[in-house]
Amino acid sequence: MKDKTDVACYCALVMASPHSSDRSTAAVAQGAIVASGFALVLAGTNAINPLLPVYRDTLGLSALVMSLTFVAYVGTLVVVLLLMARPRFTRHAPVLFGAGLAVAVASDALLSLASEPAVLVGRAVAGLGGGIATGAASALVVAAIGDPGRGVSATGNLVGAVIGSGGAQAIVSLAPAVAPYLVFLIHGALLVVVLVASVSALLVRRAPNADALRPVTSAAEPLALRRRDIALFASGCIGWVAVSLALVDNATVFVDLGLPAARALASTVMLVASAAAQLASPVLARRLPWASGLGALALGIVVAGLGAIARIEPVVIAGFAIVGVGIGVSYRTALVVLTRGSSPARQGALASLYAAVTYGAAATSVLVVGAIADEAGLVPTLVAAAGVVAALAVVACIRAPRLRDTIASADVAARVRTSRADPVVTGPARRPARRRRWRTSPSTPARSRG
Repeated sequence: MKDKTDVACYCALVMASPHSSDRSTAAVAQGAIVASGFALVLAGTNAINPLLPVYRDTLGLSALVMSLTFVAYVGTLVVVLLLMARPRFTRHAPVLFGAGLAVAVASDALLSLASEPAVLVGRAVAGLGGGIATGAASALVVAAIGDPGRGVSATGNLVGAVIGSGGAQAIVSLAPAVAPYLVFLIHGALLVVVLVASVSALLVRRAPNADALRPVTSAAEPLALRRRDIALFASGCIGWVAVSLALVDNATVFVDLGLPAARALASTVMLVASAAAQLASPVLARRLPWASGLGALALGIVVAGLGAIARIEPVVIAGFAIVGVGIGVSYRTALVVLTRGSSPARQGALASLYAAVTYGAAATSVLVVGAIADEAGLVPTLVAAAGVVAALAVVACIRAPRLRDTIASADVAARVRTSRADPVVTGPARRPARRRRWRTSPSTPARSRG
């Protein structure tokens, strides 16, 4: 597919680290293969979005049923993620990740049948596979490469969305008649290849993985959250609601508005911008440390809305690019701050919980918008929903995590590692040595201090 460069960038992010020279080739390979496999699983869950107008025309799906294709996926996903949000499950991450890939292959087999029941059931099965793979992939990447892998579930979501939506859109444009079948047959074949590679990589590192994924304590490690974590979940929820509404409804809305370029490019540009913003987060954190991403999200919605009113498609596409940057920064920043300092087992559990909450908020929003759209029309309903999301982004921006928080967490982790590996004797520790000069010894007469 044309988006193979995004996989290369994603793998480069996973392998990049100031301590990469200290890692074995097997560890780097595990990080890259698992990250790519997770992105590919999410590519399949996003590949359906460009097909929704085709389903509407060929299967006669209503706005509510098209929303249900998303809700069937996310509803199952959220339940599985909540079950997986326990560190004791994460120690089985290698087996769970392989199972997630296998279930995703079964989902592709169902979706390739291209009938209404098969699509709905296939989406539910896709949610099962995604839920199993999310925490497992996050834990395995952190176990292999450490702190640089903490944002893998956020970045994998967006990179997968780019590959899935972009590749499916290309197939719809080139072969619309067979696209509902061909998209999932190609994706299933790619998943089988990655499954074989993942099994091989995980078998090579089964002993290091077992050590890294062992819970820190013998007792169950609780997922105690802090009150300030509410702002982190709120930031992630707003970003994921925005991207979900856009992916589910953009194509259909732009068909109704007669904006073909926006239909073909807006969602893909949004996802590419979002993934690029996540990959560039270390640079952005130093150039724009005050940014949270939510301000850009609100600004992009306004720009895209004005472009749609004026029927200027380049402005609409530019607005969605700004939205994508805001989503990418806000979603990843919140996840990295939430999981900083966590063990690989706790990392996997927190990543599952974060995904469950954000996807749950997105599913609820999509379902409500679909139900209202059946009565009031999709275009006015989506315009109103976009206004609500923009307003919430502005309000949440006050307490949202900033990019500088991700730098701070990385610096603190580096200092902790340094202090453990090379302890330094500080000033107070030297004081006893200075006092020894005044002590007496058998061979030296006591020195008078008076």
